[in-house]
Amino acid sequence: MQNYGVLATDLDGTLLDDRKQLSERNRAALLAARAQGIAVVAVTARMPRGIDAIPGLAESVDYAICNNGAIFYEPATGAIDLRRTIPAPDVIDLHARARRALPNALFMIETGTEMFAEGADPGARAYYGEPWHGVDALEDVLASLDGVVEYRVQDRSMDGPAIRAALDGIEAPGMVRWAWGSYPVLEYNAETVNKGAALAEWCAERGFTAEAVIAFGDMPNDVSMLAWAGRSYAMAGAPADVAAAAGFPAASNRDDGVAQAVEALLRGPEPVRAD
Repeated sequence: MQNYGVLATDLDGTLLDDRKQLSERNRAALLAARAQGIAVVAVTARMPRGIDAIPGLAESVDYAICNNGAIFYEPATGAIDLRRTIPAPDVIDLHARARRALPNALFMIETGTEMFAEGADPGARAYYGEPWHGVDALEDVLASLDGVVEYRVQDRSMDGPAIRAALDGIEAPGMVRWAWGSYPVLEYNAETVNKGAALAEWCAERGFTAEAVIAFGDMPNDVSMLAWAGRSYAMAGAPADVAAAAGFPAASNRDDGVAQAVEALLRGPEPVRAD
């Protein structure tokens, strides 16, 4: 891996197994890459607390690009750098219209360190170790904020496509929407948020070019990262557009596909036997 300086990997469906855990083999591969001087960067839709919630993960990566590129996070120090937020007035406007379209939904805003929820009861469970903050009106919270990292709509009585259809007619200038298949949630970020641009920004600040980057992913939100990186892998079972954006296939997350690829790169090319 002497030609590479950065290993960037998505988490859910890529590095983590189906139980959302970091396997020992994947953990060892990340540490082996770091031992060779490779910077390991998690590039994920998760918030920083979602990094810390996975046993062994924070200690195995150098950095994390969170919320699809809205946040830069350094696990070793706990430093959170909000790079791209949605202005609070824009969220207030979107929320008023989304609430009229889906009056029974749960509406949330994410600040990067806290989540506030209005609407259907999210329950008492913790969200990556932090309780939900239930409020009567999100506008009351937004009035005290300059911007938010994410606006989220969730309705467990519907599937993902139905939620998207209900909100399709609602314009959201300056924002980008993310959907997760049939999962009953729709998320909004600032329109400049995408994994590829964020990873390119992080690398440029540290003197790395695209050619120095190896990337792994499995979902449409990984496409920009896979297309930008000098060497990229789509996990087995990834959608066609994801596979097309990557240069190489990898085994599935169930089979420690990231570790398999990293181990092969660390071994280097097989020697050619002379006749």
